[in-house]
Amino acid sequence: MLNFWNLLADLNIVFLVGIALFCIWEFTTFPSLFKRISYLIWFNLATEIGARVLAETTGNNLPLLHVYTLGEFLLLSFFYKGLLQDPKWLAQHFKKITLVIAALIILNSIFLQPIFQFNTYAKTLVQIIFITYSILYFFNLSDASHLFDKEQKYLRLINSAILVYYSGSLFIFMFSNYFLQNNLDLPSGLWAFNAILNLVFLALIFFSIWQITYKKTTSSS
Repeated sequence: MLNFWNLLADLNIVFLVGIALFCIWEFTTFPSLFKRISYLIWFNLATEIGARVLAETTGNNLPLLHVYTLGEFLLLSFFYKGLLQDPKWLAQHFKKITLVIAALIILNSIFLQPIFQFNTYAKTLVQIIFITYSILYFFNLSDASHLFDKEQKYLRLINSAILVYYSGSLFIFMFSNYFLQNNLDLPSGLWAFNAILNLVFLALIFFSIWQITYKKTTSSS
């Protein structure tokens, strides 16, 4: 199972490199919200490379997980800030809510789960928030006039990718927290499952940005 997980991890980073290069190449053609997703892809790639370097040089890349959790939260919140218009109170106070949660993530890394431990509390909080955002977005799709808009179509697909990935990832980190609290080794199967979820997530993201680029190119020709 460990070899299978390593293969999936390598496949993830190869796929991530390809998507990151595509985002660089086509960035100027992307609509605004798709550009925000590009920032997340580049950040993911940078942290993946950094995690591998730290694992090889120090044997512990957990500090980077804390950095990634904060960056992931801020970048995807930036995406949802442009996506969520309802409920109104959330749209009006989105920046304040984001800053408060970011502060909680930082405080968790300082006082509760230091940077050389798994930050399962912060990860769980972030995952629940993104699951909530994605569900709220689907609830806001009651206006049928947006259902057949090309950009909205692929934003829905990206939102679906986020919902699937973070729902599955929440399950993984809840179990990892149980294993850590009971001083048990983390099953490699959990990480293999997470790698598969990440592949699905990246595949849906790539399909969406490729389609929005292709549709814009063909419609303008």
